[in-house]
Amino acid sequence: MSVFRFSRAFGVAWKVKVFLSLEGGITRDTPPAKRRGDRAGNPRPDRQRTASLKRILKERRRELSGMTEELRVAKRTAEKPERVEHIRRVKSKKQEIFRLRAELRAVKERPEDEPETGALPDFVIVGAPKCGTTFLYHLLAKHPYVEPAAFEEPHYFDYLFDRGVGWYRRCFPSPRRKNGRRTITGEGTPSYLFHPHAAERMAGVIPAAKLIALLRNPVDKTYSAYHHRARNRDQIRTFEETVRDSFDAPKQGFLSQSIYVDQLLRWSKFFSAEQMLVLKSEDFFERPREILKLVLDFLDLPDWEPGASELRDKVNKGRYEQRMDPAIRRRLEEYYEPHNQRLYESLGVDFGW
Repeated sequence: MSVFRFSRAFGVAWKVKVFLSLEGGITRDTPPAKRRGDRAGNPRPDRQRTASLKRILKERRRELSGMTEELRVAKRTAEKPERVEHIRRVKSKKQEIFRLRAELRAVKERPEDEPETGALPDFVIVGAPKCGTTFLYHLLAKHPYVEPAAFEEPHYFDYLFDRGVGWYRRCFPSPRRKNGRRTITGEGTPSYLFHPHAAERMAGVIPAAKLIALLRNPVDKTYSAYHHRARNRDQIRTFEETVRDSFDAPKQGFLSQSIYVDQLLRWSKFFSAEQMLVLKSEDFFERPREILKLVLDFLDLPDWEPGASELRDKVNKGRYEQRMDPAIRRRLEEYYEPHNQRLYESLGVDFGW
């Protein structure tokens, strides 16, 4: 089975100074009366507050619907800076909805010991795109001891780092205790893996986080990434034309994003071998329950069996009407072959790509 941690060839200990405590500023044993100020001991207007929160949530969801449609159009027609700005607005609105839902839940459940600020993630699915990351995150979010984030892909460590760690904290729920066990939370932004600054930024904010990477045959992943771009934008160039142009500028991103060995080496400078679990996407697609158990063990979560509904129609393997031209496939296989060999040698396993 092609599941492994970083080999010692990758095991470079990070040397980034920890400047943020995961528990910073939260006093969980503060008596509720003191935390609630002059409202302590007085009956709260729960019904009125619940109705108000529901009304606000309805308005914010309506606003989000319009913003999401604007983002969908921008992805097809706008330049990158405008698309990023639309992404910022949508994520801020989702974050607001997330916090409102948490407040509504708190009013209903009245959890006296729940911290008032968000947590930081215990785990991050760092990549790669089009490799099953969404499927894995959705499965983990169903686990009874995993609290999902406001949205799966905060993009904090690539697009939105300037918003600050306070913004990032508000993307996550506060930890709870269930049956004497602490819940965990996490996110999954697959573009982190190849972003040049994500690893260093993440090491400075969440140095103890556990990281998960899914790797797929780079030829298939490149083909899938092309079709994803074509769906989201007015793609007029064929896959063959795009690949031929990329061979002339291989470091521009389209092809280099699937050179996993270089990306993992960069991450190994900031995180230890024990902190990262690397999975072969094809194994996950074929045996999701089996691979999920390995992930749960890695995250120190109790065993949990997803139902059929959680597994049904969740995997997108990139089935397309047109098959890749055999000549282009052979050229891509030749291009990635030396990089794959470096990956196999570094990790001590042959994926057979």
